Amino acid sequence: MGLNLVKKTIINTITYLGAYLGAYLGAYLGVMLALSGAFLSLSQAQESGPEAVPSLYASQDLKQNQAPKIYTIYNISMDETARTSSLASQAALRKAQRLGLNKLFRKIIREEDYGKLPDLSDGQVTELVNGFEVANEKTSRVRYIADFTVHFSREKIYNFLSVLGMPFAETLSNPARLLTVVEIDGAVMLWESSNSWRTAWRDYDTINNLVPIEIIDSSKIHRMTVSPWQAQRGDPAMINRLAAEVRGRDLYVMSAKVSYDVLTGNRVLDLTVFKEGLATPAYVTQVSLAEEGPETLDKLYQEAIDRATYWLDNQWKEKVMIHFGEASQLTVRIDFSSPEDWFAIKRKLDGISLIRKVSLQNFSTTGALARMEHSGDVEQIILTLEQENMALTPVASPARRTPSVPDTAADMKSLTMSSQGTEVDLPVRLDYSWVLTLKK
Repeated sequence: MGLNLVKKTIINTITYLGAYLGAYLGAYLGVMLALSGAFLSLSQAQESGPEAVPSLYASQDLKQNQAPKIYTIYNISMDETARTSSLASQAALRKAQRLGLNKLFRKIIREEDYGKLPDLSDGQVTELVNGFEVANEKTSRVRYIADFTVHFSREKIYNFLSVLGMPFAETLSNPARLLTVVEIDGAVMLWESSNSWRTAWRDYDTINNLVPIEIIDSSKIHRMTVSPWQAQRGDPAMINRLAAEVRGRDLYVMSAKVSYDVLTGNRVLDLTVFKEGLATPAYVTQVSLAEEGPETLDKLYQEAIDRATYWLDNQWKEKVMIHFGEASQLTVRIDFSSPEDWFAIKRKLDGISLIRKVSLQNFSTTGALARMEHSGDVEQIILTLEQENMALTPVASPARRTPSVPDTAADMKSLTMSSQGTEVDLPVRLDYSWVLTLKK
């Protein structure tokens, strides 16, 4: 009986160990098979193309953090193929930098000067770049897809254009407000949700333009103010009323008419742009494309919007164009009511490229006297400051103020801290002809 018990114990132990080892080996083999399957799936995905598998180094989508900047070009989409993904990514970067530079020059210089630009090598293009960002990367063994953001050096671009003697613009406009009306097959649409012209404008990316756009919303008040037929013919009284309601300085009506040319078989879009304050159309153009199905209308819209936004940019560009050799100096009284206002003004002035230098001559708790050196003429400075919600107004007759010199260490410390980064020269008798204030 004792022997039988020993045998039974040995058999149970072997059975238990066998079950344990079987489970362990089964799990191990299961994990290995799963890893093999994952590796096989990854390899197959890479073979099938970059759309199937995102790169391990893919950046986040950067669009949510984008803000218009003069020397930054966003959303440069690249799709390159080479012997390896590394070579493809290098080619994509070179092409993205060159395309970004071309877009920058298109943005800041005159159209007639663009053809005068010299051909640059890849190395020369890279010299003008401050840095770049990459988003939405996708790779395969031989292909690379990504969206690039390229930041250019303001100083190097300035020096490059100065050697060529090319004037340029480096001031962004406040948004232009647009009313979009279209006639298709005899139906005139303005506020309707089926207005595909309005949708095309909403979807259009103007992040790289000098003039951003805002589409006027279809509120009840706006519907009562403007009818589709008034908008289509650019009724001046209507435009003025609407401009007063939206409080927009620059209001435009983008009036499009889509038709079919039976002689050529083309779809045609006639675009007429009306502007607040003008009795006649501000801009007229026509786009004609061969009929290729439903996508033809989208292509018509794209080309028409390209032309309209390019025209808007050029209109603004002429107002803020900097010509080399043009520089001036203003003596300005800067008014503010709190330290926060002063720091806001100083931060805005520091960010304006047209302003080369601000030298404080006197500083108090309610204002400052300063000499402002700037590029361009006074009208350009006034317009540029307006884009930053500041007003520069002339004084009827030059005023004179004898600044008080800080007579305590605390006063001097306060002055030094408040004018950090800005030159201070005390004391001086100063005539000022301009007053700068912060709009609220």
